Amino acid sequence: MHKKTILYRLILLNAFLLLISTIYAQSNYRPGFIITLQKDTVYGVIDYRTDKINATRCVFLPQDNSGDKPITYHPFDILGYRFTDDGKYYVSKNVELQYGIPKPVFLEYLLQGMKSLYYYETEDDIPVYFVEDHNTLVKIDAPKLSRQTTSMQFKDQTDRYIPLLHYAFKDCPSLAPKIDRARFNRKEMMRITKEYHYAMCTSNEECIEFEAKEDKRSIQLDVTPYAGVIQYKVPSGSSIGLYSSPDLSYLAGVTLAISNRRWMSSLSGCFDLSFSRIASSAKSFSDYNNSYYTYKHSGTMLSGKLGIRYTYPKGIVRPFAELGLDVSGMVNAKIKTNDKSERWLDGVYPGYYANAGINFKLSQKKKQMICVRAQFKGLRDMMEKSALVNGWSGVIGYTF
Repeated sequence: MHKKTILYRLILLNAFLLLISTIYAQSNYRPGFIITLQKDTVYGVIDYRTDKINATRCVFLPQDNSGDKPITYHPFDILGYRFTDDGKYYVSKNVELQYGIPKPVFLEYLLQGMKSLYYYETEDDIPVYFVEDHNTLVKIDAPKLSRQTTSMQFKDQTDRYIPLLHYAFKDCPSLAPKIDRARFNRKEMMRITKEYHYAMCTSNEECIEFEAKEDKRSIQLDVTPYAGVIQYKVPSGSSIGLYSSPDLSYLAGVTLAISNRRWMSSLSGCFDLSFSRIASSAKSFSDYNNSYYTYKHSGTMLSGKLGIRYTYPKGIVRPFAELGLDVSGMVNAKIKTNDKSERWLDGVYPGYYANAGINFKLSQKKKQMICVRAQFKGLRDMMEKSALVNGWSGVIGYTF
């Protein structure tokens, strides 16, 4: 194996191990506060994750102890916690997901009124709502039910929850027609609970809605069109058949990066499409014909990439690193010898890539960024079982 190939693989392996170790150390802290058992409020930052993770623990870092390690609280270690930027509020409660078996969890507090409403997501990704009445929690769920076990009484998820809602709000008969038409989602459950409050409240007291609307911004898509230059290199033993080194050429494309800010905002899945030019020319003298031969290779390289990116999640300047797979093919590839032209470099070639760069945020509140990136890619000829071509590139892009 060529020494350069070994070096490239060692660099990629070290970068991959560094990326994995960094991923496991990452958090997604956002401003908030905890409520202690003594009902004191302590402000700081809280690790913001998925509904399932938020229901099991609260990882908290007090604002006056930013240099210390975060503290992990479990249900009933504290009374509750709340994120101050979007209002998400969690409180310690014992719930019965199975009859007679209490389970301590952090329930998401959706609405406080004559009857309060809470939300929980099970390990099987089933949403469950709880209506609280005089310290009793009524479970409102819609699990997937088989027709055999229900004798056609319920139609899968469509109306399982309706009788449960009738039971939870049985002391308000005027609400029954609206319950019959209710859908099983957060918006509808909150609407029914609020209408119950205003129908039953005689003191004109407003109900408290802790989250105005369901958080739909968890999934973020960043689109980055870019342009730059690429220098292809032909490793020894390549089957590409060039008579000279490729010329410096253009590179243009677009990257789509998808991240989930409630899971890990610093980690993104990336899909990239690009095209570039690979070309070279050479001249040789033939003693046989006593004349010069001119060789010109040219073609457009189309590339698709799929990878994982880690981005430092704070500040105006945010470095990133990325690793992944590259699949490339040639379009309109030709080799021209004097006036004779023929096809050249047909096929699809798999490989890998690694890049690093910096995102410069244009605003603290908006996601628009200027991206500067350097990348290495290597392609293989699977038929010949040898390296085909390597490429070093530098680009600048705009993320929106």
